[in-house]
Amino acid sequence: LIFLFMLLIYPLISLESEYRDTLDRQRFKLRQVKQILSLREPLNQRLENIKALSSSNETLLPTTTAALASADLQTRIKQVVGEAGGELSSTQVIPEKNEENVVRLGVKVRINGSTPILRNVLHAFESGKPALFIDNLNIRPIRVPGNPREKGGGPEDKLSIDFDVIGYMQAP
Repeated sequence: LIFLFMLLIYPLISLESEYRDTLDRQRFKLRQVKQILSLREPLNQRLENIKALSSSNETLLPTTTAALASADLQTRIKQVVGEAGGELSSTQVIPEKNEENVVRLGVKVRINGSTPILRNVLHAFESGKPALFIDNLNIRPIRVPGNPREKGGGPEDKLSIDFDVIGYMQAP
């Protein structure tokens, strides 16, 4: 009787137990999938809201092509440096670079001016809209001897300043 049990009934009980475990695992996975699917609609709604916000984002450059954005960036640089009283020596466009869902644009800038001019230029870039960032700032003094007869009599505060202005635009 024991031999018959071991030969016929035990494998059936073992197989049924294995099927029950498999069924329990599949039910658990089904519950997880249903839970994830229930989150789909709210997440899609949040994604649409984020896309709407990013399209009206004031911190990004408002143009749609890299060439227009670079030209706009150079115009802004010329305007800011002129308003600060600096002398714009040169600008050179840095090739654009894709970063996740934005495009990084940059312009190398060289200006001549004083410390107050530098402060005003940097403040205008860093605090304005769209958001522009300064990178690779290099400041070198230019020695210009002053007139000893004038008040102060020392050398002028004249600087040669190189830096990169970085801005971002929405990726197409």
